[in-house]
Amino acid sequence: MRNEEESRMPHLSLPRRAALAAPLLALPRAARAQPWPSRPIRIVVPFAPGGATDLIARLVGERLAQPLGQQVVVENRAGAFGILGADAVAKSAPDGHTLLAGSPGPIAVNPWVYRNLPYDPERDLTGVSMVATIPYVMVVPPQLGVRSVREFVELARRRPGELNFATSGMASRLTVEMFKALAGGLRMEMVQYRGGAPARTDLLAGRIQLVIEQAPSFLEDFREGRLLPLAVGTARRFPLLPNVPTLQEEGLTGYEASAWLAYAAPAGTPIEIRRRIAEEVDRILAIPEIRERLLSWGAEPVGGPPEAMDRLVAEERRRWGDVVRLAGIERE
Repeated sequence: MRNEEESRMPHLSLPRRAALAAPLLALPRAARAQPWPSRPIRIVVPFAPGGATDLIARLVGERLAQPLGQQVVVENRAGAFGILGADAVAKSAPDGHTLLAGSPGPIAVNPWVYRNLPYDPERDLTGVSMVATIPYVMVVPPQLGVRSVREFVELARRRPGELNFATSGMASRLTVEMFKALAGGLRMEMVQYRGGAPARTDLLAGRIQLVIEQAPSFLEDFREGRLLPLAVGTARRFPLLPNVPTLQEEGLTGYEASAWLAYAAPAGTPIEIRRRIAEEVDRILAIPEIRERLLSWGAEPVGGPPEAMDRLVAEERRRWGDVVRLAGIERE
């Protein structure tokens, strides 16, 4: 028998009861939801400290701390052509607290050259912001005794297999492989490094005879005469090296390569979080001090929303696939 209080309750249908109960059922989940970011944000650089990717990632990334209200920690996790760092981010929680400071190698190139890659950048990573584009430059030590691309090609033909070139990532390898193929099939030995900085050290010492790497790492060396720029990889001349020709001008028809620095996140990271980071990156890139610093390094600020980055990366993946086929590289 119902008690008196129950007898005064109006009759409610089951659907009506469910509708009234729904907000109550949702309350615990809403109460558990935490604002983002709720802890420090980690930006993983998949290369050694001191290279262009590292410098730009730190310059922009560390400025995110104030607007986001959390500490931003930049972590270098170098090794295996950027695979170790990219894989660590790909396997991180998609909650906006871990980002990859990505470049062409880990994001666009590696799937074309590694058969058993532990992550799939197209499936496991998603765009946040295309921060900047960076020109590649062909660099040699002065003691090599060449002053032009033509002289270098002639030397390499006279000494097949004797000259070494450095790679700090798969993209920097492909810039040389494309050069070798378009120059008529030069034979050179590859030496792998964990980042642009250690490769530069051996280039200065003359143990390495060539790199085609990101320009910001070498501008001071060019000014001091410690290293020589023979050509740039972009379709147009580089404003900071106006007297240095392009590789196309030097007779390598079809050669075009530029690097970029972009922030990516684990797939599944909410679009609202990715857009918020991209908006803050845009604000940082508009700061005159930051913009001038990037331009002084030879990096062109880009910015834009996550969707724009995803479109650009899709184009880059197709382009680098063409380079791999041109160089005749088979998946390892």
